Amino acid sequence: MSTVKFDKFAQEGNQFIHELSNELGHPQDEQQVLIVLRAVLHTIRDRITISESLDLISQLPMMLKALYVEQWKYQEKPNKFDTLEGLKNDIKQRQEKYGENRFDWELSTEDIFAKTIEKLSKYLDEGQLKHIEEQLPHEIKFLVTP
Repeated sequence: MSTVKFDKFAQEGNQFIHELSNELGHPQDEQQVLIVLRAVLHTIRDRITISESLDLISQLPMMLKALYVEQWKYQEKPNKFDTLEGLKNDIKQRQEKYGENRFDWELSTEDIFAKTIEKLSKYLDEGQLKHIEEQLPHEIKFLVTP
């Protein structure tokens, strides 16, 4: 792979993180926002089926694909949380695991999740968003609809 192509992937990923940082109200804290993005992507990844995950990553740019599959272990059945609290706890546990536990977020976890999905929707078609929504508990589905 040429350096030029790799630089393009890195630039696209950096641009996405920059935009998401602004959207979440922390433009100077891109490293922390990267941790949050990773937590949200891994929460989704471990909640939906593998075939749906493959459909999802096929639409993402290279940097987000890499982040999505990082440390991915095959699970026969998706991680099941049935409530909004379950989603929030899953994201918070991952944030802490990935090194983010003292950051002052003014947004609620569900707002962070929704804004991250909304930002990702620039890459995901409407059908893919619908498929993700269908695999989430009823109480959470409203967070996926842009």
